[in-house]
Amino acid sequence: MHSSGETIAAKNPNPLDQFNRIPKKIRFSVTDRCNMRCVYCMPITGIPRYPKNEILSYEEIQRLAAIFAGLGVEKFRLTGGEPLVRPDIEKLIFALSNIAGIKTLGMTTNGLLLSKKAAQLKAAGLQSINLSIDTLNSEKFKSITGSDGLSKVLLSLQTARDEGFEIKINTVIIRGQNDDEIIDFANFAIDQKCPVRFIEFMPLDGSHIWNRSLVVTKEEMIQRLNKNGFALLPQNNPLSDPARLYSIEGHSGTLGFIPSISEPFCGACDRIRLTSDGKFLTCIFEQPQNDVKKLLRLGKSDKEIADYIIECYQNKPQGLISLIKDKTLRSGLNLMNTIGG
Repeated sequence: MHSSGETIAAKNPNPLDQFNRIPKKIRFSVTDRCNMRCVYCMPITGIPRYPKNEILSYEEIQRLAAIFAGLGVEKFRLTGGEPLVRPDIEKLIFALSNIAGIKTLGMTTNGLLLSKKAAQLKAAGLQSINLSIDTLNSEKFKSITGSDGLSKVLLSLQTARDEGFEIKINTVIIRGQNDDEIIDFANFAIDQKCPVRFIEFMPLDGSHIWNRSLVVTKEEMIQRLNKNGFALLPQNNPLSDPARLYSIEGHSGTLGFIPSISEPFCGACDRIRLTSDGKFLTCIFEQPQNDVKKLLRLGKSDKEIADYIIECYQNKPQGLISLIKDKTLRSGLNLMNTIGG
């Protein structure tokens, strides 16, 4: 029998890295597979898939999740690839929702399959959904995602709202592709009464199209909104949250900006990641080399795995800030479809 997360927590207090950051949130990538081919994520032709036996089983994810919870991680998020392409995902959600100490359990999804699964996910214990919508134009949607699925995604948004999920819209802004829709999305946030978070284009693309000229910064977006009559009022939200949130004066909508390139927030980062093939990433830009799956399948104890996780975390790099300083920022630094959002 494996030791419980509570036992691990008693022996191992919250780990610190060399910059005094404490991990509180984890992204579990449950699959490398996806039913879209978004230009900022992977090539239109796709990439080689992991063999099935290399992917963590639900039981393995559940065990590792309990270990992370024992180390003080409080917020779980399921990502992919696209998490809903993995069969019976609600079984994993139910198991994770019953781990002691977990405050929130969310999912990031492209929404193609969400409308059919929303009720099951809610019943299993999922609390929040981050829904990726990068354009409100159906033709442009095909171009950006490789899928004729905008109507399905918008139906999923309504279905998720009907089920009572906390919902956020994630929108990656790329100059020349969808930056002409910033105003449309602000109106969408007002109409839908749903937060829209604009994400600066990051070099995590398998298509290797990223360069700085394609990045529309937070400040540029705010200037465009101001010129179009949107008065944005900054909200107070924790520095560890990636989005800088603004209310819209006179309206109930909320806009967020994730300025990963123009204003890196590495100093307050409290996020870690586990890939679908069992690699532990302390930073989104770290290469996947910390292999916890190997320890699992060698029969190591929870305590031994926890000690390894702490050791890896203590070596967490400074993050994107150091890449900018070293002028080593380039396209394809990591593949978003394998490390999760």
